[in-house]
Amino acid sequence: MTEILNNKQEIANKFPTNPHISPLPAWFIMKHLALQEELKQAKQRLAELEDRISGEEVIVLRDIAREEAKQEIEQLFKSGRTLYYSDIARELKLDLELVVDICNELQESGVVEVDAGVS
Repeated sequence: MTEILNNKQEIANKFPTNPHISPLPAWFIMKHLALQEELKQAKQRLAELEDRISGEEVIVLRDIAREEAKQEIEQLFKSGRTLYYSDIARELKLDLELVVDICNELQESGVVEVDAGVS
């Protein structure tokens, strides 16, 4: 906005006056330019958000029995990889809440253990 205020002559040149019509008031021109800048920034932000959204992954969750999900999670842990709840949910296409619940159950029964370095 300060840049706009400092360039009064440039602003005046952008809006030439017509001899039959009175010139636009300065406040109107300033407001118009400020709104143009806001619109430009909003369009840029919208484009950034659309890019981010288009990169999002859609996961269709499977509806399977709890025991089947538990067996699949146990099998996944046998790979020896460090797994986060989100990794398991994504890989097996299971509900995150179900994954957390089953992992807590497996931890309590000693089937899996939590890495002390991960919290």
